Order: sequence, then structure tokens, then C-alpha cells
Amino acid sequence: RPRRGVVRLNGEPIEIRSPEDAIKLGMGYLTEDRKAQGLCLGLSAKDNLAGPSLKRFASPLGLLRDNRIVSFAGEMIERFNIMTPSIEQEVFSLSGGNQQKVLLGMWIGIEPRVLIADEPTRGVDVGAKEEIYSHLRALAGRGTAIMLISSDLREILGMCDRVCIMRGGRIVAAMPVSEATEEKILSHALGLGDTAV
Repeated sequence: RPRRGVVRLNGEPIEIRSPEDAIKLGMGYLTEDRKAQGLCLGLSAKDNLAGPSLKRFASPLGLLRDNRIVSFAGEMIERFNIMTPSIEQEVFSLSGGNQQKVLLGMWIGIEPRVLIADEPTRGVDVGAKEEIYSHLRALAGRGTAIMLISSDLREILGMCDRVCIMRGGRIVAAMPVSEATEEKILSHALGLGDTAV
């Protein structure tokens, strides 16, 4: 039985002391607050998209190859249907939905083994939501483990395979999505139907 507090990835214990450690392990974090914690709003779409993946664009001497960054950013903008006049456009001037797609492209760009997606569709329109859902499903289909954190119960029930309910920083219930309902989730969230996990 694993010790409490030991973090494992594919059964192997891991230690994460910094964001760089997590990225090296193939872990990405799509934050719920893209403006304050996710994006560098004053930088271009190109720079944001390439940010977590910079090492892949470096020469053996550690110099960045701008042509590779430009090519990668262009591919991501096309792949995620990001509406921007140029890869050099500053991110703060993009719509909320397009900012969120830049954030998603940043983390999918590292080809993650694990992606934590915290409120991935907050503050975006219906069209952008569907695009984001499509990208997350495709990523899961390629074998990436996705931990989706959401206060939108329809999003949870429509996107997840398994549902865990937390209260007070602890998991109080877990179930396959086939057994989950909005009523059951709310009951556990309010402490009316906890089970041992």
C-alpha cells in the first residue's frame, strides 16, 4: 500500500519541486485564471504558445531557433483555430475564448502525459467551449490522463469517465460517471451522502 502523501506517475514515485520538474515529467496545468496565472498578456501569441516548450527549440548550445518557434506557433494557431491577425499579436487583445485556446495550446504543445484542466471553459462562449471539449477529448484519446476540475456539473457529467467529489480539501466520494447524477454529486458536496474512498 503506497504511503500517504507519495505522488506516483504510472506507478513510479515522483517528486515535484518546481513547475520545470512537472513539465519535464510531462505534466501540464491549465489554470482557471488565465489572465493572472496562465498567460503573459503583454507577450505575443507566439511567445505564449512556445513558453512551456522552449527547450525543444534550443540548439545544442542553448540558443533559441526562432524559425522553429514561428513554425510551431503557426501550427498551434491553425490547430486550435485561434483568431488572431498574426502570431505576433499581443494576447491581451484577443477575445476570452481565443486567450483560452492559446492557454490550451501552450500545454498541449508539451505533449503532456497528464493535464490538469481547472475550469477549462470559464468565461468563453458556446462555440469556444465546444472546440475546447473537442481538443480535450482528442488528447484523452491519445492516452493523456486529464484531471478536469469544474464547478459546472453538466461539464463534469459530459466529459469525465470518473467523478471525485471534494469538500474541505479531501475526496469524500468517487464513482464512475455512469453512476453519477447532479443530485448525487451535490449530496456529497454538501456532506449528505459521503462514502469511504
